[in-house]
Amino acid sequence: MQTTDIFSLKSHAGEYQDWPLQTQLLINGLPSSSYVPGYRLLHQFQTPAHEYLLICDWDCPFEEATEIILLDCQFNVLAVRSFGVPYGSFWLDEVWVLDDANLKLRFFRDEDWQVTITPQNVPCLHFSSRSWLPVFRTRIQLKRL
Repeated sequence: MQTTDIFSLKSHAGEYQDWPLQTQLLINGLPSSSYVPGYRLLHQFQTPAHEYLLICDWDCPFEEATEIILLDCQFNVLAVRSFGVPYGSFWLDEVWVLDDANLKLRFFRDEDWQVTITPQNVPCLHFSSRSWLPVFRTRIQLKRL
């Protein structure tokens, strides 16, 4: 996985609470037809399969959430995974590329997670603060380290 710098996000005007929940993706500064969750693009990577992995946040330090977005080679959203809880913060401190399919993320300076991009959708349980929710399929796998 290699870093890239071809993407940016369109800026929003007005009051924060009025901003939309999806932001237009810009490619080399030009508008695209893709929209992604979040307001700030923190990191961007290209995979060996010519896909792209974006890491965005919501620019809200007290209830920060971090979004992991996988795009295909035509910049369509393939998968999204979120780090976030109500009244909590998933403030991203550091990112390390481990290999072609894995990243290590550090939140709060002491909470590490591994992000793995799989070649196809695999089953995944979605965790909420109250229970395990039904299985869904995604190419972005998360593992707390």
